Amino acid sequence: MADKMVKTSAANPRQPKMAWKEKVDGASGRRAVRESILFETAARMFNSYGFHGTSMSHLTQELGLTKGALYYYVEDKSDLLYKLHIKSAEATRKAYEAGVAEGRNGYERVRSIVRHYVAAVTVSPTETFILLEKGVLKPEQAEDIVQRRKQLEFDLRSQITKGIDDGSIVPCDPKLATFILVGAMAWVSKWFEPDRDWTPDQIADAMSDMLMRSIAATTSDVLIGDVAKA
Repeated sequence: MADKMVKTSAANPRQPKMAWKEKVDGASGRRAVRESILFETAARMFNSYGFHGTSMSHLTQELGLTKGALYYYVEDKSDLLYKLHIKSAEATRKAYEAGVAEGRNGYERVRSIVRHYVAAVTVSPTETFILLEKGVLKPEQAEDIVQRRKQLEFDLRSQITKGIDDGSIVPCDPKLATFILVGAMAWVSKWFEPDRDWTPDQIADAMSDMLMRSIAATTSDVLIGDVAKA
């Protein structure tokens, strides 16, 4: 690929559609667009091939860049992965805050958190919950990400506990329920393929209904039978 790298389009956010050198007004605008393209490409490759299976050479080939140009945006591969983890944590935080603002009780808040997060990770690979491999980040970076994730898990667990207290969520172990929800949401990026069977909105609605049914105090008799028609 000679001099091209693409950005996600609105219709298909994971398909490259924009040349790296396409004109963008203003230096800051160009940097923001190029960083977005870089992060989305790196997230897709890290999720597909893992950290060790993705080299900076692979990235430069995919992007149509020289290594010098790539290092203008990141210090090294670990720095790139760290920044992706930060973006993932930020996306999870936004989903949590939106869910808390929308829900009237614990059940509604947790359901909305799940829906917002699944919608985010299926729209953009940059916001994917990337697995934290040992030894690939600097110790201080790894500790930062671990603490961010622990806080997010604690916050979600607190909402489940509130749901149990207000009667909207069935009595259960909040910690285990949190692990189950987080694990299911994190795995979406491994199997979801855009422009295939389902849209991000369809997946977000169906998954939030299915996952929340397991802890809802009052459950429905049926779930969505055909996600593609929902």
